[in-house]
Amino acid sequence: MKIILIGNFPTDITVIRGGVEASVYGLTNGLAKQNDVEVISTPDRIIPADRMEVFENIRVHYLSNPYHFHLLNFFRIGIICSIIQQFKANVVHIHNSSFLCLLLILYLRIKKIDSVVTIHGVFHIETWKNFKQQKTVSSFLKYIIYSLFECLVIWTAPKIIVDTPYVADKLSKIKRKTYFIIPQGIDESFFEIEDNYEPNQILSIGSISKRKGHEFSILSIAKLKSEFSDIRLNIIGFILPEEQDYYLSLLQLIKEKGLEKHVFIHVDLSIEKLKKELENCYLFVLHSYEESQGIVLCEAMAAGKPIVATHIGGIPDVVEENVNSCLTTFGDVEAFSNHIRNILLDKSLRNRMGKESKRISLRYSWNTIVLKVVDVYTIKM
Repeated sequence: MKIILIGNFPTDITVIRGGVEASVYGLTNGLAKQNDVEVISTPDRIIPADRMEVFENIRVHYLSNPYHFHLLNFFRIGIICSIIQQFKANVVHIHNSSFLCLLLILYLRIKKIDSVVTIHGVFHIETWKNFKQQKTVSSFLKYIIYSLFECLVIWTAPKIIVDTPYVADKLSKIKRKTYFIIPQGIDESFFEIEDNYEPNQILSIGSISKRKGHEFSILSIAKLKSEFSDIRLNIIGFILPEEQDYYLSLLQLIKEKGLEKHVFIHVDLSIEKLKKELENCYLFVLHSYEESQGIVLCEAMAAGKPIVATHIGGIPDVVEENVNSCLTTFGDVEAFSNHIRNILLDKSLRNRMGKESKRISLRYSWNTIVLKVVDVYTIKM
C-alpha cells in the first residue's frame, strides 16, 4: 500500500517536540515496515525553505510557511497536492483539523483518493479553555476560527480516528458518526527502560504551556519540601514563542517559593536524555488542564512509573485510577501533593502501581496500533 502522512514531523528525530510529532513519527515508522510511505510535514514558519530528507526508506517533505500567521499555511496546498499526485498514494492520512486539512479533504474527494483524518485533541474545548484563562481578543478569535474549521473537517472527512473515548464523545456532539478509537502509540524502546529510580525524584513531561498546569506541580513541591528535603521535580518540555511569558512566570514562581534546589525546567532534551530521566524518577506527574490522551503518560507507564495526574479529558481513559494512578481535579494542589506524599512514603504502594503501569502500557505498542490503523485504511465508506 502507498500511504502519505501529512502532519508535524520532527525536524530533528533525536528531539521530539510534542505528542503530534511523536504520533506521526511513530506511525510512519510502523507503517513503513510493510508499506511504501512518504511524509509531508505540515508547512511551518520554523522551516526556512522547502527540502526533502530521507530517513532509512522514508522520504519526508519539509515545507516552509513564509507567512506571518500559521493559519496561512493553506497557501502551500498546491505543492502538497503535487506531491500526492506524483506519489500516486492509495491513502492519505492527515493529522490535523485546520483549514488546510479541510481543503485537502475536498481535493482528495474530487480525485477519489481515500483519506483518513486523525484528530489530535478537541480544538473547540482547548481554545475555549485558553480564552477563559487569557480573556483576550486574539484568544477569542482563535477559539472561533479553530472551532469552525474543526466542525467543517468533522462534517467533511470520510473516516476519523480519535485517540480516546473522551474525544469521540466530544466530537459526536458536533456530528453523530462513526469514530475509530485508536490510541497514539509509543516507541518500543520505552518498554525497555529500567526502573532504576532515585528516591523522591519526580518527573513531569509536557510542553511548557498553561495547558499543562506546571505551576500547580511546582506549588505541590513547595508544600512537600519541608517534609522531603531532597525532593526534586524535573519538568521537561519545549517552549512555543507565544508561551515565553508563561515559562518566565514559572521561573519566577520557583524563585518566589525558594525552590531553586528542588525544581528544574529542561527545554528540548533529546529522546535519550528524556529516557534517562524516566529511568531515574520515582514517580510521574502531569497536572494538565486539557488532554485528549497524553502520550507522555503512556511512556511513563512503559517505564514502570506510578502516575499522579488530573481527572481531565482523556486521562481517565488512559490510566486506571487507584490501580496505577491517583487523579485529582485541576488546580487542587492540596490533593495533588497528598497523592505525591502517599506514594513517596509507601514504597510497596509505589512498586505495586509501577507494576500495573507496565501492564497497562502494553496497550500502546505501535506494533498493535499500526495494524488497527491499516484496518481503517481498508474500510470502504
